[in-house]
Amino acid sequence: MIHVRRYSTADHEHVWRVHLLCISEAGVEPTHKHYNDIFHIEEQYMQDGGEFLVGTNYKGNILAMGGLKRLDQHTAEIKRLRVHPSHQKKGYGQLLLGLLEKRAAEIGFKQIYLDALSNQHGAHKLFMKNGYAEKGPTVVDGFNVIVFEKTID
Repeated sequence: MIHVRRYSTADHEHVWRVHLLCISEAGVEPTHKHYNDIFHIEEQYMQDGGEFLVGTNYKGNILAMGGLKRLDQHTAEIKRLRVHPSHQKKGYGQLLLGLLEKRAAEIGFKQIYLDALSNQHGAHKLFMKNGYAEKGPTVVDGFNVIVFEKTID
């Protein structure tokens, strides 16, 4: 099991490493400008009224992460939901998704958007299992993605 807590600047190197492992498995160039927000987590997520969570094992190693980014007063986007490839299929993505949704409701967001690369079928299943509606394919910064949305209480 993992312990989930709020991101700290001391986590940056570990978050970046998990991110690189996950996107390389998806066949994406790791230094793409699309991922610049990871170098500015506090400003991009936390200071703007969102959240960024990390899941650690008993040794303190980061195994999972995810961010909640404010788009406007009523809308947020879940971004950078990642689980270390060696620890996938253990429910960590589900746990973080649920906690980010709970936090979104506490903040007062009514709508959540997220996207996943077209080839990330496991993520698509996770989102649909959790009540996200597939809005369809689009291109974001040159990546073919599927966009999902959900209305929350």
